[in-house]
Amino acid sequence: MTIEEFIHRLDEMRTQYPGDAETALEKGAKKMVKAIKKASPVGEAAHPHKLNKSWKCKIKGYRASDIHAEIRSTAPHFHLVNRGFQRKDSHGNVVPNSGKDNAHLHFLEDCVEDNWPEVKESMAKDFYKKVREHLG
Repeated sequence: MTIEEFIHRLDEMRTQYPGDAETALEKGAKKMVKAIKKASPVGEAAHPHKLNKSWKCKIKGYRASDIHAEIRSTAPHFHLVNRGFQRKDSHGNVVPNSGKDNAHLHFLEDCVEDNWPEVKESMAKDFYKKVREHLG
C-alpha cells in the first residue's frame, strides 16, 4: 500500500470520526504556522507589527467534509512583502527597485510548498493513531 492509498483510506475514516480529524488538523496547522513563522523575513525596523509574529490560525467549518484551517497574517505590510511592490517618484514614474526590495517575493507560497508533504504525512499518522484506538 502506498502512502497515497493510505491517506485515501484515512480520508474515508475522517467522515466517521470528525473529532479526531479536527485534532489531527489542529496539530498539522500548528506545524505549518511554525514553519511559516520560521520562513518569514525579519526586518531591522522597530515597529509593533513584525511579520514573523503576526501569524494566526483558526479552524473553520462545522462538518467533517468542510473543516479546514485558515492561516493568515495580521501584519499590515504582509501583501507588500509577499507580492512585491514598485517604487514611484514624485511625478508618478516607476523607479527601479533595488535587489533588496523584492527579495522575499512569494515566500509564503514557497514555504507552504516545501513543508506541505511532511505536514500532510504527519497529520495522516496522527489521525491513524487516533482512529486505531477506536477500532481496537
